[in-house]
Amino acid sequence: MMENIKIGLLGLITVLSGYSVYQVSTVKGEMETLKEEMSAKMTMFNAASSNANQQNATSVNTNPTTNPNTNLPSTEVKNVGPTTSIKFGEEVHDFGTVEVESENLYAFTFTNTGSEPLKITNAKGSCGCTVPQWPKEPILPGQTGTIDVKFTPNAGQAGQPIEKIVTVTANTSPANTMVRIKANVIAK
Repeated sequence: MMENIKIGLLGLITVLSGYSVYQVSTVKGEMETLKEEMSAKMTMFNAASSNANQQNATSVNTNPTTNPNTNLPSTEVKNVGPTTSIKFGEEVHDFGTVEVESENLYAFTFTNTGSEPLKITNAKGSCGCTVPQWPKEPILPGQTGTIDVKFTPNAGQAGQPIEKIVTVTANTSPANTMVRIKANVIAK
């Protein structure tokens, strides 16, 4: 009789531990799904926020059928109206070694290589230490212009190589073109 009770208790413990493992894995799976959904929603929110500053040259496609896996709207930037093309003379600029809090300036030269006026609606650095300025007037086909970038590294960037991206949004296909700056940041 005591042997049957021991076997019964052992069986109960096995069933309960198996159920606990099942519940933990189910909760973990649900957490991963929520994490992916939140990440997708944040990406959508960030893209929509950055695109809100654009003029009529571009719009955000919010067709929820675009991504059937998440049922979330697409944040792909699409052009409205005629598009053109842009070609940068240099897509990466290396400042070399720079000191913390120094102002480092570089002008990325580009050419409108298409057949329509180039309208740049935004240029954004990947962090606050990288600030671009862009021409607000259209650049006619064959003409050139510059994206002026000011890089001011902070103390947290000292002692390491840094690479930052400037995303240029225009009536091009694709709408976003990226240029990069690099630097080896040292303390003062």
